[in-house]
Amino acid sequence: MTTLFSDHYYYSGKGEQTVPSKWHDLPSFHPDELTHPKDYLAPAGLVAAVNVALELGLPLLLTGEPGCGKSQLAYSLAWELGFPGRPGDQWAKPLSFTVKSDTQSRDLFYHFDTLGRFRAARVGGDDTEAYRYLRFEALGFAILRALGAEAIRELGLAGCLDSLPTEPERSVVLIDEVDKAPREIPNDILNEIDRMSFDIPEIFQTGKARTVVSLESSKDKSSGALRPIVIITSNRERELPEAFLRRCVYYHLDIPPFRRQLSGTDHAAGHDVTIEQIVEKRLGIQINSENYYANHQKSLWAAGISLFDYLRNEVQLQKKPSTAELLNWLQLLHKRGGDSSAITLQNPDWRDLFCTSARVTLFKHQEDQDRAQKLMGDWLVKPPAA
Repeated sequence: MTTLFSDHYYYSGKGEQTVPSKWHDLPSFHPDELTHPKDYLAPAGLVAAVNVALELGLPLLLTGEPGCGKSQLAYSLAWELGFPGRPGDQWAKPLSFTVKSDTQSRDLFYHFDTLGRFRAARVGGDDTEAYRYLRFEALGFAILRALGAEAIRELGLAGCLDSLPTEPERSVVLIDEVDKAPREIPNDILNEIDRMSFDIPEIFQTGKARTVVSLESSKDKSSGALRPIVIITSNRERELPEAFLRRCVYYHLDIPPFRRQLSGTDHAAGHDVTIEQIVEKRLGIQINSENYYANHQKSLWAAGISLFDYLRNEVQLQKKPSTAELLNWLQLLHKRGGDSSAITLQNPDWRDLFCTSARVTLFKHQEDQDRAQKLMGDWLVKPPAA
């Protein structure tokens, strides 16, 4: 790498401390740069599936490989419809719960620190202290938001929340990676979603009624209209039970096509979002069609799309790069000043940065990284498309 990019070498790896210190020169990065919902593009088929789920009041189940935009749909839906955000949010965000291998259906609603409560009880804590060890998770908090502040106070749960909704509110709930749960849990989760009700036995006090949180028991009958909207995602690491699938609206989200793959028939079938469109909207750039150039002659963005297309469709990899990884890689090139259409891979500095950064962002398996240099070398010398 020449001095053109030397300012971006913050770490030398030579066991020598930088003098003067450069820690304050490290680049800043905001996690929302590539994920803000204003830039999310949904294909027509996914738009239709969302609207069907909204009309039927059913959960929407999304499958697809990691990094294709499944989880981001929930953020897009909450933002586009103007859902109220939680305090401190820059925009309306869904209430999110990520499923783990030991998740139980109760975990969607709340978590109780049983061990902490037991320790407190041993030193003389009273029954009312149990509320201090209760934390609400995504679906539980969504039901409480739909009930409103007055109902929350009547349930004695106001002290368990950082803030109370000023009025009953509807929420979008994202249940991420449901395929990681034990096999019987998905059906249990849908049972709980159907009922929109849960009780909290850990805070039961002798002589008092159980604490049951339910939309059905609300005095405000409009709370049923505030039923949370549920988006469920799966990476298809494990097949889901048929009973679970029957009770969801379902859509499989593929990696979008490339422009070269589209025809008029494809547009009519709803394939109206391309990889190029997603990159252009996220990074604010224009990608020209340069199929008549050899890869080593292409401009930076056309070359990036061409390499991604090559790795996805023309070679066998242990793990193919995803849309999210493509965006991360191209964002680095953009940050380095690659927004000029005049930059091409004929510039040796940019070609070096292009290949070096692609190796660590697009190749996510050791065997693939070992082959990366040869694969990119083969791609560079490919003749132009006919």
